[in-house]
Amino acid sequence: MPDQEQHGLSTLDKLFPLLVIGAMAIGLLLGKTVPQVGAALEPLIPIGLLLMIYPTVTKVPFDQLRRSAVEGVPAGLSIVLNYVVNPLLLYGFGWLFLRQYPDLWTGMILLGIAPCIGMVLVWADLGRADNALSVSLMAWNSVIQIVSVPVWLYLLIGTRVQMPIGLVLQSTFLYLGLPLILAGLTRSIVMRRWGQQWFTERLTPVLNKVQLSALLVTLIVMFMLKGEVILAQPQLIAYMALPLALFFFTLFFVGTFVGRLFRLPIEKAVTVGFHVTGRNFELSIALALSLFTAAPMIAVSTVVGPLIEVPVMLTLAWISARIIVEAVQRRRIGIVSSEETGRSI
Repeated sequence: MPDQEQHGLSTLDKLFPLLVIGAMAIGLLLGKTVPQVGAALEPLIPIGLLLMIYPTVTKVPFDQLRRSAVEGVPAGLSIVLNYVVNPLLLYGFGWLFLRQYPDLWTGMILLGIAPCIGMVLVWADLGRADNALSVSLMAWNSVIQIVSVPVWLYLLIGTRVQMPIGLVLQSTFLYLGLPLILAGLTRSIVMRRWGQQWFTERLTPVLNKVQLSALLVTLIVMFMLKGEVILAQPQLIAYMALPLALFFFTLFFVGTFVGRLFRLPIEKAVTVGFHVTGRNFELSIALALSLFTAAPMIAVSTVVGPLIEVPVMLTLAWISARIIVEAVQRRRIGIVSSEETGRSI
């Protein structure tokens, strides 16, 4: 997405929600009419995710990454909200809305116990948050959830589990390690040969287009894969949409509000908001399939989760982008006013 220092939202930013809705609709239609194509294209999803995350990381100067990695306040807020508040909050939403449907309630718990370690970088970038801080918070979450997930599963569901560490490590490398390596190579080569101005004016627009294209293609394939399930059992969306949407909106605005209470700049506060909101649905689906083979509705409910999360997170990214654009404009006005006052004195 365009740099947040622009004067306002671009035409592409304004059309973005329509493009996303169109991609989801195309995916659902194709998933219903030609479901075998979705299954054949499933290997494109990790490639699409990589192509969505790589531009985000590449646009971040690595000195900013080093500084963000040791920022204690946003990391502490993210850890407390993700690993103390979130599982209990989603458990409460499940009790309130789904206690008559225990399998769906279990699926919601699986969705709530682990924060996202992939797509969240994209949501934060689309929302014009602090990308350097976003990468560092994702690194923290990649490590902590290896310990936290088995504990919360046992406490909330009573299931002793062997944490699929291989899956977490694989996701961490694919969606954090590999993009960082590629981003480092890209920045090193580009800066050495063409310089910062070429990077900003020529390469950054290309990276934005790659990210947007990868996002739309990935959404189409994801909804192709899940379209048949959703259209065959639409009541699942009706049951889970309200509690999950409330959960996501509550977490984002609480995380952002708490960040502001701790005097974080708005870009860092919304970064915390994104990182306490996005969920690791790849891990939740894997856990459901491996631990609850006798209850297939649990796995189905975790599949429904990302179909609700994606449009909600895109809505939050759109809201965040508008908030930050307005904040940047107010700062500009304040700076200009201060300069004019100084000159008049």
